[in-house]
Amino acid sequence: MSTGKQASKRKALLRRPAEQVELALPPPPGPTEFVPLEPQWWQQRHFIAGLGCALLLLLALTIAARVASHRDRAAAAANEAQVRMLTLRPASQVRAVRMTPNPRSWSATPDATVAWPDPPELIELYLPVAYSDYRVFAITIDKVDVGRVLDLQRVSVDSNRELRLTLNSSAFGPGEYRLRLQGYTWQGQRVDAGWVRLVIK
Repeated sequence: MSTGKQASKRKALLRRPAEQVELALPPPPGPTEFVPLEPQWWQQRHFIAGLGCALLLLLALTIAARVASHRDRAAAAANEAQVRMLTLRPASQVRAVRMTPNPRSWSATPDATVAWPDPPELIELYLPVAYSDYRVFAITIDKVDVGRVLDLQRVSVDSNRELRLTLNSSAFGPGEYRLRLQGYTWQGQRVDAGWVRLVIK
């Protein structure tokens, strides 16, 4: 009998409708607090500024290196050309150049202009001196702004009353050359007898 009552009570408890229970709400959240984050070492201003300065310095060094390299190449090319001009080389052809000396002084303009030949040539200079009574001459050749190049003494005229001399063009680089003719008197003194301006370019 007691067992039946306990079973009925248990069934009654199981059939009891659910009741809503008011639970306490959690407290409202407080104000949001932002915690500043420390930047990494590569994000700091001094590192970024230093990196920018390093890039600018690298760019400046690169430009300077390129300019210096270009200047060195130009200087090497100029030196190579100068060595080529100043190196005596064998001549393969002969060119005749006739120049009439000015019996009074240097001419206002060059008496002759010759292109510097490459490959070298033998340049035969013909200097008519029929206007002069001298038969024997001294010939000096000076390069303007450089110095004395050649000094020939006691050169006789030929049957055409011309002075002849043959020069290797590789021995004379581009520039202006001035030839001075002096005749020998019977006493062996040298007297001015003609001037020639020759330009090689």
